[in-house]
Amino acid sequence: MIRAVLFDMDGLIVDTEPIHFKAFKAMMREYGHEIPESLMVKLVGYPEADNIRDLKRIYKMDAPAEDMAARRYRLFMQFIRVEPIPVFPHFWEFSEEVRRRGLEQAVVSSSTAEQVEVILGRLFEDHPEKGSPDSYFDAIVTGDDVASNKPAPDIYLAAASALGVTAAECLALEDTPAGAQAAAAAGTRVLAVPNDYSRGLDFPGASAVLGSLAEAAGYLDS
Repeated sequence: MIRAVLFDMDGLIVDTEPIHFKAFKAMMREYGHEIPESLMVKLVGYPEADNIRDLKRIYKMDAPAEDMAARRYRLFMQFIRVEPIPVFPHFWEFSEEVRRRGLEQAVVSSSTAEQVEVILGRLFEDHPEKGSPDSYFDAIVTGDDVASNKPAPDIYLAAASALGVTAAECLALEDTPAGAQAAAAAGTRVLAVPNDYSRGLDFPGASAVLGSLAEAAGYLDS
């Protein structure tokens, strides 16, 4: 029986993946490299440290990883405060259906608490009738709350604990293979909802791959 729904944030609730990639492109440009759009699919859904490691390997860079991460983080924080942040279709409708059924719901994001606060803050500024993120969601769990980020299961186990339910009683919605792997490893049922960057990829552990969040309500009873 499902007692809680767990939402990834970037690429699932809000379309911030292009902003993440814009920050990576701007950071790499500072080091004299232009990275192609095709590389985005290898970055989304994974911790920043993994992304930096992969970029250093691909471009044979000797720049300190911590310096690269600091530059990318600074650029991303600048961008998310001014760039448009679209909400994916059907998020609010599905979330309100979750609330109508009396189920718990949480945001489970591998991003830092600072990033999550800014992004959700902007989302709810556009929808003041929903209240604040902290009052709307029953829990918000970020990458700062766990020792090992996605694709490790820690963040989903932490979310279930915060809600007072077991992982097996949760339904997770993810847009990346790493996120789906994390939720499945925690023992949570997973629905994959790919975006333009992750469409066509394999989603390990996912029960189904949906075309959009509009299809998700049909899984709340299963």
